[in-house]
Amino acid sequence: MAVPMNRYEDLAAKIEENIHKGLWSAGERLPSVRDMGRRENASPATVVEAYELLKSRGLVEARERSGFYVANKTVPLLDIPKSKPVLVQPASLATDDLIAALRQATYNPRVFPFGTATPLPQFFPTKAVNRCVAQLLRDEPATLSEYRFPPGSEELRKLLARRYSAFGVKLNADALVTASGAVDAISLALSAVAQAGDIVAVETPGYFGILQLVRSLGYKILEIPLDPEQGLTPERFREGWRKSGGKIKALITVANFCNPLGTVTSDDNKKILVEMAAEYGVTIIEDDIYGDLAFDGSRPKPLKAFDQNDTVILCGSFSKTISPALRVGFAASKLHASAITLHKAARASGVSALAEDALTLYLKSGHYDRHLRKVRRDYYTLTSQYTQAILKLFPAGTRVSRPAGGFVLWIQLPAHIDSRVLQAKALEKNISVAPGAVFSLSHSDYVAYFRINCAIPFDSQSQRALNRLAQIVNDMM
Repeated sequence: MAVPMNRYEDLAAKIEENIHKGLWSAGERLPSVRDMGRRENASPATVVEAYELLKSRGLVEARERSGFYVANKTVPLLDIPKSKPVLVQPASLATDDLIAALRQATYNPRVFPFGTATPLPQFFPTKAVNRCVAQLLRDEPATLSEYRFPPGSEELRKLLARRYSAFGVKLNADALVTASGAVDAISLALSAVAQAGDIVAVETPGYFGILQLVRSLGYKILEIPLDPEQGLTPERFREGWRKSGGKIKALITVANFCNPLGTVTSDDNKKILVEMAAEYGVTIIEDDIYGDLAFDGSRPKPLKAFDQNDTVILCGSFSKTISPALRVGFAASKLHASAITLHKAARASGVSALAEDALTLYLKSGHYDRHLRKVRRDYYTLTSQYTQAILKLFPAGTRVSRPAGGFVLWIQLPAHIDSRVLQAKALEKNISVAPGAVFSLSHSDYVAYFRINCAIPFDSQSQRALNRLAQIVNDMM
């Protein structure tokens, strides 16, 4: 579902598309402000704003007394290892200490938070959410004394079903169960379809919290490598299926802006993947937590939109867009809703009634899409700014991902640099980074990679931290 852009944003998007199509080449002068205004029927102020927006993203350069030019800088493709799907052996599960150091740094206010995958507070609608909480406490004080048993708030589940219907997903409230965040929803979905000892396929590189979850529940783990530009492809899923001997019980995937690569699976591949999973008897557990954060203002369809046989359990939360503290997630599947509800009831009484109702009030207010419009633009600009700064400051041979959404970057260092050592050295300088080893349980392929959070203003403080980080890497050379 596209959110309308401002006139200058629309013009900037059109100019960027033409640059990518080769209408203007690197180093070439763009039309003057006056000429572009006549061509696009836009005011000079609109053209200047569009050029300045593209300049902030590193796509355009301004030259004094000369005008605006297409930037010469390009972002080289990542050189992701061309590894095969692999069944993880217990001896390779050795990243918990790295994850613990990363998480502990999150709570230290003296540490610059490049390592987290959580936006800074200014990127959340905190005041609006606070107003919703205050309204509930004023008008519905009994909410504080309420147990909210699974499947959760019917009003919230109806809202979620209506919202996802706009993305092509056919759901009703009865198919949805609320959970305590997206990871809890994934855990419940796994418990509904698989037993300890079954093979569960995961993406690599993939979010370490999901890797830890699957391991802790006693499943055998098959890692399927992602394509650095396309994400999970049918060919790689097929290779994983063959590697497992046809015994994959469930596949956990982030089709829209996966963490850490930021790729989005094409609609054609989504359709094929769902059809393949139905044929193989594999349940897809889809984590759609980043789906609302497309840079181009669109909303890509979830895998669930292509699901004809309830092959996909759709999971997600609003912890990356509205509030991480509310801890409200969901799992959606008509076929498995009853089993998910039973597992949730067995583990806890349910989700916080206050959190569910505050989220409901906020979604009903109509402010969410306006908020998304702003942060999508912010994250696109920020990831572009950090990309260009990294390519300028870090050693030759450094490469950076080209995400289509979200707010993280996956950075490839020259081959002999170990990001585990980088993490330790950076923490000594009060900077956190997420080393590549934690994004795979067979982690040797990603030692020379690390992830940074770009949902941080690109100001003097962040630039100093990035300069210090670059100096550490250069010293390691």
